[in-house]
Amino acid sequence: MFQKFKNFFSSTRFKATLWYSTLFLILELLLGVLIYIYLYNTLMDNLDLALKTQAKGILRLVSEKHMDIDHFVPDSIYTDPEDLVWDVIYNEVAFNLRNNYIQINSKNKIVFRSANLNEDTLFFPQRKAPINLFYFTDTTLSQKPIRCVKLNSNYYSIFVAFPIQHITQTLNSLIHIFILLAPIFFLVSIIGGAAISAKSLSRIDAIIRKTEEITALNLDEKIGGEKYSDEYGRLVKKMNEMISRIKTSIDYMNQFSISAAHELKTPLTILRGETEIALKSPKTPAEYIEVLQSNYEETIRLTKIIDNLFFISKIDHSLIDIKKEKIALDDFLKGIGESLRILGAEKNIKIEVNSNTNSFVEIDKELMNQALTNLIDNAIKYGEENNIVWIKGENCDTDKIKISVVNKGEGIPSGSLPKIFDRFYRVESSRNRKTGGVGLGLSVVKAIVNWHDAEIYAASIPNEHTEFSILLPRVN
Repeated sequence: MFQKFKNFFSSTRFKATLWYSTLFLILELLLGVLIYIYLYNTLMDNLDLALKTQAKGILRLVSEKHMDIDHFVPDSIYTDPEDLVWDVIYNEVAFNLRNNYIQINSKNKIVFRSANLNEDTLFFPQRKAPINLFYFTDTTLSQKPIRCVKLNSNYYSIFVAFPIQHITQTLNSLIHIFILLAPIFFLVSIIGGAAISAKSLSRIDAIIRKTEEITALNLDEKIGGEKYSDEYGRLVKKMNEMISRIKTSIDYMNQFSISAAHELKTPLTILRGETEIALKSPKTPAEYIEVLQSNYEETIRLTKIIDNLFFISKIDHSLIDIKKEKIALDDFLKGIGESLRILGAEKNIKIEVNSNTNSFVEIDKELMNQALTNLIDNAIKYGEENNIVWIKGENCDTDKIKISVVNKGEGIPSGSLPKIFDRFYRVESSRNRKTGGVGLGLSVVKAIVNWHDAEIYAASIPNEHTEFSILLPRVN
């Protein structure tokens, strides 16, 4: 049970849900802060505008009446200057109270103040600016700071103030609403995140289930979902491509193992058989020599098979260290021709070199020597007796140099030409002990040529001639 919980809390689904919920909560808090700041600034701007508007309205009214407060004389209508001012500004004040504190001074003498001021007086710093905005604190009027505007004219000073307590109460109510809604939003985000992550990762679960079903025995099966162009579709496509590569590698390994076992089994069986025959009955020295000669030939064959297998293994694992150098092609081919003349002596086949290119190539001499030796050895092996094997070098129209090995003989059927460079592939007519070969020589040549960033191809006319050509880049 504990392991299940541990797996769940470490799963991508849980992490995605947690990240989604956390991000949602952060966005909610950020939105709340932004709304709070926006409302605060908006309410304060509106308050300042209202205070200014009301102060300007009062100043306009008292100025239009040209009231002489200093020489005020009581009558049956106005007993004191405050009554007179109140009558003048009644409409402006009565319908725009909003808990405003209003005070009017005339030459530093208070001629009017609203009833909610009681006996308090609004005092402001002496500033000569036409309009001034201030905060001040008076606990007898409000526990919160009071926002005030002072409007100056030549004769009057108009004071209009409003406690921001009402604004802070509104904003506090907004905070309380957010605090109450935050857990609900967080819970909704968790549920939503869980649903979204479950929906999003359901295809991953399907991929996992299908992947678990695929083994080395059913690599032909594919994971569904390649048709989608999203990340999951691309993932499935790459996984299917990987499975195809694994299948190709396994098929190759199986074929390689079977072919290698078959090729090694033949000389070993011959060695064992001839040795058993030699041990069963006494033989003359000449007969023993014949058995040893045969065993020697099979031992050489085994050595060649193992060398080729070892070389191919090094190629597959990128263990070949190529050391290229710039050499004259004509001299290189003539040297190979001289060193391999002995190979054709048994069938009276001459090796002739025809190369006058005066060109240079950049190659690994040892590896290219091995590749050409394999081609020449095959040309002698499958060529007609009393003929010539040509080693040619010629310049192509492009910046390439062509090295060709040409012989006259049975040739290669056209249907076999595309396969002759495959490992362990041999034309059926060549499967005899006399010619030997295990189908690795040409694959080694192909690998060496590829390592030189070059090309190789074969052309053959049965019973006439066969030509193997290597195209190498020319070096200035």
